[in-house]
Amino acid sequence: MRAKLLLCSVLAGALVGGSQAFANGGDFFEELNASWGQQNSDDGVPYFGFVRDSKGKKIPNASITATTARGSSFVVQADNMGHYRIPGFSKSVDPKLVQITCSKAGYRLVSRDRRVLRGAPNGPIETNCILAPEMNKPAA
Repeated sequence: MRAKLLLCSVLAGALVGGSQAFANGGDFFEELNASWGQQNSDDGVPYFGFVRDSKGKKIPNASITATTARGSSFVVQADNMGHYRIPGFSKSVDPKLVQITCSKAGYRLVSRDRRVLRGAPNGPIETNCILAPEMNKPAA
């Protein structure tokens, strides 16, 4: 668990322009960006993030939807760690206008945190979601 939190902290620090972050002896975000750099030249900006509760506990198998301004959408499912990755839409889609939403049965969306790496206009965009359990219990 400590390694996972460290990895998240390293990534978050790199995304907000903090000091260089190193994983496996190299710049972590550079390694991450390089793996996305192998995408098709017509692909737009990719998206990634985590789905957690307000205490930081991962929420696996949540649905994540990326919707463009024109209404096109792409849906993926978070893995067991609550992590998701969405490939980019075409380059004609403005990444600033793509909305990321997260959902799971029995939960409601509380907040979203969107981060863009400064100085990397085509770099991946991180959007983390916080979900809370629904409190609507049937009356007895």
